[in-house]
Amino acid sequence: MLKPLKREEFDRYIDFVYALALDPARSGYPTYTDGIKTRADFVERSLRAFERENEDILLYEREGIVAGWIHYYFLPEDKYLDTCSFCIESGMGDAIGEFSDFARERFRGYELYLGFPGENTQAIKALEAGGFTCIERDFNDVFDLGRYEPRRPDPDVVPVTRENFDLFRTLHAQYEEMYWNSDRLLANMDQWRLLLYEPHGVPAGALQARKDSEMGEIFGIFFPGGYDVSAYRALTTAALNGAKADGAGAMVFFNDSESQSDALALGFRCVGAYMCYQTTL
Repeated sequence: MLKPLKREEFDRYIDFVYALALDPARSGYPTYTDGIKTRADFVERSLRAFERENEDILLYEREGIVAGWIHYYFLPEDKYLDTCSFCIESGMGDAIGEFSDFARERFRGYELYLGFPGENTQAIKALEAGGFTCIERDFNDVFDLGRYEPRRPDPDVVPVTRENFDLFRTLHAQYEEMYWNSDRLLANMDQWRLLLYEPHGVPAGALQARKDSEMGEIFGIFFPGGYDVSAYRALTTAALNGAKADGAGAMVFFNDSESQSDALALGFRCVGAYMCYQTTL
């Protein structure tokens, strides 16, 4: 059974739920097992649900006993539904089923995205049985920037501006189904570090990274053809240098199997496997 969490109940359950957030087999993404995000971060992010009209926390009860919670948010203008935390002690499959039913009733027509660690086999089994589509299988990698000394930049890496944005759009075209498509990136360029790799003046790769003074994130590197290790390393290094200049303490990057070895060679550490599932409600 799902029911809204009341503000006066928050302190009663926060320690219990945070303990679940530290167990990849009983929690979803974003993960708090990465050694970066803290209990204070979890508490602060959870409390925002009581301040925002597009967020809520649902307690999940199993046989009359609270077994966790689901913190969700939605973007009406984009028909987008996602979770900030999905922490369940037992009955993960049932919780996903109940939340899916709740979402279909309240958010008909929305796109629902649910991400889980690879260790959460109960969630993955329930999502696949429930007709969700796995749209991403990656490694969650983290780079600790505290002691990082910026490396020499590759002169073939150039920033994306409004003047050369169409070159970036061309490389990003194969990923336009993602939420942060080219049009949204163009409208919010101040939030992003967008880079092009242009050896001999020809675009051979592009990078999309979110700027943040605490924790940056590389959303993707795009190639006109197949995987290009030179483009990958040059663009990733430029993003790390930029995040260090921003004052960020860490950089997050979800890599696929093709780029994982190069990410580790550059100094990233792997937190674990990440699986993202999507369905239209």
